[in-house]
Amino acid sequence: MRALLAALLLEPGRVVSVESLKDALWGGAPPASAQASLHNHVTRLRRLLDDPERLRSVPPGYLLRVDRGELDVDVFDALVAAARAAHARQDWPGVVGSCTQALALWRGTPLSGLPDLGGHTLVPRLEEARLILLKWRYDAELALGGTRLTALVPELSALVAEHPFREAYHRQLMLALHRTGRQAEALAVHRDLRARLIEELGVEPGPAIREAHVEVLRGSGGDDAWLPGEEGHERREGHEGEGGSGGRAGAGDEPCRPTETPRRAKEKKEAKQAQEAKEAESPEPSPPRRGNGHDADTPSPHRPPPAQL
Repeated sequence: MRALLAALLLEPGRVVSVESLKDALWGGAPPASAQASLHNHVTRLRRLLDDPERLRSVPPGYLLRVDRGELDVDVFDALVAAARAAHARQDWPGVVGSCTQALALWRGTPLSGLPDLGGHTLVPRLEEARLILLKWRYDAELALGGTRLTALVPELSALVAEHPFREAYHRQLMLALHRTGRQAEALAVHRDLRARLIEELGVEPGPAIREAHVEVLRGSGGDDAWLPGEEGHERREGHEGEGGSGGRAGAGDEPCRPTETPRRAKEKKEAKQAQEAKEAESPEPSPPRRGNGHDADTPSPHRPPPAQL
C-alpha cells in the first residue's frame, strides 16, 4: 500500500502506468496475480482517501489528484526558496528561520523504506537540497556569531567526516573553531583537507578555504570579520571545482597511482557523484562579497519527491 501511494505521489496529478505501478510494488518480478493484486491495492487506497474520486483510472494507468501545498515537499520547496532569497540579501535571521523549518521536515533518506523506489532520480536532488540548506544555515550562524558558535563545531565536524570533499563545510568548521579560540584545531582542519585534496584529487583548496586560512593565521575574526559572501566565491561542491582556473590541476591532471584503496575509491566516487549532482542544479542570485569566483550551491528548482514516504 505504501509503495503504491508513494509511486502515485511521485507523479502528482499525472497518469502512472500500470506497468510502472507493478514495478513499484514488486520490482522486476511481479507475480502472475499482479494485475488483480494491483486492482485490490487501488480499491483499498481509495477507501482510505478523504475523497475516493482523487484516485481515478485513466488509461494506461491511474492518476492521483494532489492539490498544491498538500505535500510536505511543497512546503519544503517554498522554504528552500525563502532561504535562498534571504541568503542572497544577507538576512541572516531569515536564513536561519527558513532553513530550520525546512530541515525539520527531514525524516532521513527519502523512500528508504521502499527499495524499489529508493533509486528514483529525484531522491539525490532532495538530499542535495538538504546539504545546501545546512550550508546556508551555518553561513548565517557564523555571520550572526554569539553563543551558538560553540555548538556548531560538533555539527560541522560530523558533516566534514561524512562529506570529506565539501570545502564549504571545512571552511565553516575552520571559522567556528577559530572564533571559539581553537586556532590550532582550525589549522589542523585546513592541513588535513589540503593533504586529502592533493593526495586524492591532485588539486589545492579553493579561494574560500584560503581566505579562511588567512583569517585564522592572522588571528583576525569576530562577528564582522567574515560574511558568507558571493556563492560564486566557492568552487563547486564535492569536490568543488576540479579543473578550475588559476593553474590548479583538474581531474585530468590527477597523478597515476599503482594501487587504489577501497577508501580512496569510495571517496572518489562520492566526489564524482556530488559534483554531478551540483552540475545539474540551477545557479542562484548571490549577495556581494569580497573576492571572485563561482559556485553551484543551488538546489534544483524542480520539485523533489516526498521525504516522508
